[in-house]
Amino acid sequence: MSERFADPSLVETTSGYRFTSRSLLEQALTHASFCNESKGPCLDNERLEFLGDAVVSTVVAAVAYELFPDATEGELTRLKAAVVSEPALAERGLALRLGECLRLGRGASMGDRVAHMPSVLANAFEALAGAIYLDGGFEAGRAFVLSQLQPLLVRARAEGRGSDPKSSLQVLCLKASRAVPRYSVVSSTGPSHHPHFVVQVTLFDDRTFTGSGRSKKEAEQAAAHAALTFVNPPVDVPGDPPVS
Repeated sequence: MSERFADPSLVETTSGYRFTSRSLLEQALTHASFCNESKGPCLDNERLEFLGDAVVSTVVAAVAYELFPDATEGELTRLKAAVVSEPALAERGLALRLGECLRLGRGASMGDRVAHMPSVLANAFEALAGAIYLDGGFEAGRAFVLSQLQPLLVRARAEGRGSDPKSSLQVLCLKASRAVPRYSVVSSTGPSHHPHFVVQVTLFDDRTFTGSGRSKKEAEQAAAHAALTFVNPPVDVPGDPPVS
């Protein structure tokens, strides 16, 4: 197994949360490939990821409800989907330097390619959220999720695009041409209960952009968001202080 991973305490520094249980932190940073090559007892982060997914979704839904009292149910749903998407969680996983600390099997860790895949970073982010919840309780988990995702939520609302990138991209393309964006699946990997899709969108001028997600729809939205970021760069909106 590879020894390229950094000390897990790096994540305590980047996240601002100090673990009481060291084993929970290490489990959150243990990829299944590491356990597959381990000769002794080993717990990967997949169960923590399952728990963290629920924590992240609950907190983001609650804070969106509190922050935007004028938002309709549909807008709240779309904003939540944008913030808990694989690209958004992977962005935060990268900022937290999770890829540097992930324990990976020897084959998976070659060239750090797997450690910095969006799907792996997003899963690790959710696993970390689950581990913090178990270690410090719901308030600790809530504080972590707010610190990481509330600025993205505020930015998505301010941009007015995070709600539905596909629709926004189609409007832009129709203004410039009568051709709508074309989406195609580049790859579909992973088990049936945890798939990973990569989708490519082609614009009227033949420029292409790709995005990934846990469903074809999410990957299409991610590809559209990538195209929008290039065609019409977003304004950087600072996040408000977390809701207490």
